[in-house]
Amino acid sequence: MNRALTLLMIACLSLSTVAFGVSADETKDIPANAEATGLHDSLVAALAHAGLVETLQGDGPFTVFAPTDAAFEAAGIDLSTFDTEAENETLSDILLYHVISGAVDAANVTDGMVATMVNGDNVTFTVTNETVMINDANVTDRDVAASNGIIHIIDKVLLPPAEEPALEDISGVAAGTGVHDSLVAALTHAGLVATLQGDGPFTVFAPTDEAFAEAGIDLSTFDNDEANATLTDILTYHVYAGSVAAADVTDGMVATMVNGDDATFTVVNGTVMVGGATVTTADVAASNGVIHVIDKVLMPPADEPAVVDPFEGINCAATVGIDSSGFAFSPTVVNIAVGETVCWFWEDSSMPHNVKQVDGFKSTTYVENGITSGEAASDVAFHHTFTEDTTFYYACQPHIAMDMFGEIVVGDGGSEPVAESSDETEDTPGFMVAGTIIAVIGALALMGRTKDDN
Repeated sequence: MNRALTLLMIACLSLSTVAFGVSADETKDIPANAEATGLHDSLVAALAHAGLVETLQGDGPFTVFAPTDAAFEAAGIDLSTFDTEAENETLSDILLYHVISGAVDAANVTDGMVATMVNGDNVTFTVTNETVMINDANVTDRDVAASNGIIHIIDKVLLPPAEEPALEDISGVAAGTGVHDSLVAALTHAGLVATLQGDGPFTVFAPTDEAFAEAGIDLSTFDNDEANATLTDILTYHVYAGSVAAADVTDGMVATMVNGDDATFTVVNGTVMVGGATVTTADVAASNGVIHVIDKVLMPPADEPAVVDPFEGINCAATVGIDSSGFAFSPTVVNIAVGETVCWFWEDSSMPHNVKQVDGFKSTTYVENGITSGEAASDVAFHHTFTEDTTFYYACQPHIAMDMFGEIVVGDGGSEPVAESSDETEDTPGFMVAGTIIAVIGALALMGRTKDDN
């Protein structure tokens, strides 16, 4: 029985060592308790080096996950190497990654629980068979009470997750790739760098240096306002206002680029093309958008010339052109009211034509100082307003021999000239009667002579 009692006492002492191996003074703050354990000299020295002792002496409450001296040694942390402001900020970041603002005892920790530490990063807890882990560190002693919080002892130093490097803007990313020097130079020449440093988001299809060389773009030739406007048009044809990942591009998709022109996309077996350029590297992240690297410089479609109305401000009552044969006006005859205007218009005709006034219907005599469109031409836009009743006859001078005439009847057409008749002609009734009488007398005489002969 004495032996059994002895074993029970040993077991109780062992359990006591596991659960309460670290003595604590609830009247002292967290740094004082850590210093008194004899296991946290490295932690206390690090807090002092980083200037955090006073912070952890504050009212709190705080929950501190305190790595042992052995944990500091295993992590290879040498305070003598933290000798600059930036390095000390790194040390502070590590130490504050061990602190929760608030009192969290072990009983309130659940499996999978996530907590945000004072440095701003998150930790994840694992609870298995009452064993608590914080990230990959084991909690070896828990719930050590202090006047301003709780200490949990851990066997590893927690290292904050590596911060993602801050993204640069599109211009900065392009400048750092090593294959977009020509693009960056062109953006600078055109004054577009600041634009692509804006908030965005932008999607930029970025031609490589090789693509610029193949396109024959020489920035020294863009030496005036008009040339620079052309360069700007080319460059902004590579920019879409909005963020578009490669996965969002569909076959046949059309997007309006910043310069106002449309670009058409093709997707074949996962390969994305824009215009005739292939996306060789997709989804390069920037702070204000995304870059897709392409192997050709995109050229904006040629602008259609502005359509100019040659008769702007003129009310054409009728418009005469050239028919499909190329040798006739269409329409040939036009009827209009007095005061109305007739327009003659043709462009890119197969041969030159003109309008030239003649003195009558299909006459080959031109009216001196008459109405005319000028020299014959393949492009003619001519008009004339008629102010009185008349019939205007005209011809195409080069093709008058081919019967190329036209006629404009204005109002009642005006008075037509009446041909004068002769006083005596062979068609007059008197002459015809006399001739008839003579013929009858001759016929009767001839009949009488024939009868006498018999």
